[in-house]
Amino acid sequence: MTKAELRKRRMAMGKNQQQLADLLGISVRAIHSFEQGWRKVPVHVERQILFLAMLARSTNKPVAPCWTIKRCPTNVRKKCPAWELKAGNFCWFINGTLCKGASRRT
Repeated sequence: MTKAELRKRRMAMGKNQQQLADLLGISVRAIHSFEQGWRKVPVHVERQILFLAMLARSTNKPVAPCWTIKRCPTNVRKKCPAWELKAGNFCWFINGTLCKGASRRT
């Protein structure tokens, strides 16, 4: 996640730096450092931001699972942790999920 993407996500959630820091359980200095580009956004923070952003914009409309959107064949689905956990709406949040048949490790 780039510094611009982080700021865009924060603004879309309607949060200032302190409010986002409180939600993430980190210091406001860390948020400031990420947005200034002094420090890279750690993967675990990026995931949490994406999760919060998804919750903030969620609607009552059902969302298709990732395997439907990506048109994953059955043999790939059966090997994917998102399929196993029935978490197609959260595949980006789960380590080792498969995209195009290859493990996505972060």
